[in-house]
Amino acid sequence: MAKLFISLYAFITLALVGLSAGLESLFFEPESHSQSAVVRQLLSSAKQHNSDLELLLQDANIPYRLLNLHDIAWPASSLQQLQNAETINLFDPQLGEQLYLLSEGEQLLEVSLGDNQPAQSAFILYRSAFFILLGALIALWIWPLWRDLEALKKSVATVMPDGNISENHITKSSLVAPIATSLNNMRSQIANLIQTQRELSGAVAHEFRTPLARLKFALGMQEPNQNEFVQNMQQDVLELEKLVQEMLDFSAAEAHMPALHFSELPISELCQSIKLKLKDSHLSRVQLDIQQSTAFLLGDGHFVERAIENLLLNASRYAKTHILISIETSVNFIDVHVEDDGIGIKAEWRDKIFQPFFRPDEGRDRLQGGAGLGLSIVRRVMQWHQGQCWVSQSQFGGAKFTLRFPNHA
Repeated sequence: MAKLFISLYAFITLALVGLSAGLESLFFEPESHSQSAVVRQLLSSAKQHNSDLELLLQDANIPYRLLNLHDIAWPASSLQQLQNAETINLFDPQLGEQLYLLSEGEQLLEVSLGDNQPAQSAFILYRSAFFILLGALIALWIWPLWRDLEALKKSVATVMPDGNISENHITKSSLVAPIATSLNNMRSQIANLIQTQRELSGAVAHEFRTPLARLKFALGMQEPNQNEFVQNMQQDVLELEKLVQEMLDFSAAEAHMPALHFSELPISELCQSIKLKLKDSHLSRVQLDIQQSTAFLLGDGHFVERAIENLLLNASRYAKTHILISIETSVNFIDVHVEDDGIGIKAEWRDKIFQPFFRPDEGRDRLQGGAGLGLSIVRRVMQWHQGQCWVSQSQFGGAKFTLRFPNHA
């Protein structure tokens, strides 16, 4: 910051000095070329060489006139100066500066030197040009700084799919180079922290699989007529295994954006295939209706299916009897709605429901299952497809989840 302050201070100082010198020479006549200076030079030359001052004034085209000494009421001191061959300067507000000296006899030589004060118009032009040029020079100095600051702003505002910020490419000669270097260092530290967290989550999830496999094997060796305690343990092991798998899936989705294979997907047929897949498990106790549509969306079939399936699994946990999938198309968007007749989601939770591990009601989630990562994966899939997702109130009283895809038709 010291470099920035010194640079600005030096620039403004040099600009003020340069503009003052340049504009004064442009708008105001130098003192050595003024009429007053010329008259004084002629007066000095006339005294030194005993020349006729009137002839010199005529040759220099300087106006003068001869007056009677007593035409002006001179004070005694001024009259004494004139008699001693000295000059007297007077100033008239209308005529400007005037010079008087005693000529031959009682003749008084009056020379009009004009107004030595610069014209008011010259002052106005001088001030206008000075401030306009000063503003232009400061703007010229600020422009590279503004450009680099805008580049820094864009790099910080742009969050990449892995959660890190974009790297800036500010040159070392820039005044904000130290700030850019600090941001790049912070970016590296953030990347290292994110990578470490993901590696730790993945390692822990993988390590969980070994003891879970041993527990499953041990429980599988029990007698067929298991008691309730053993059955509860088997259910807990299954939930832990599902949690591990969801953590691995979420970690993979957050780590990087996969290579997407886009194709035209018939939405209704895709939803029908998901319905058949989940019919005998999660959807066995509820009725799932799918609104028929001829709409096609451009997307990756695997991830679009995963997003809709996650919404159906979420709806199946809380629906009482009914789930509806409806499709709505417009010029710019294709909306896929999944709604149920469950208890719904409170308004204050709707902005947080897609966050990882968010549980609106811990007790309810334990009973219904789920690790709180399914909706986070849905949001990531929609980001990969340049789409949006949100939740609102269903017409059946429950939750209504919407996936909005761009319509490329």
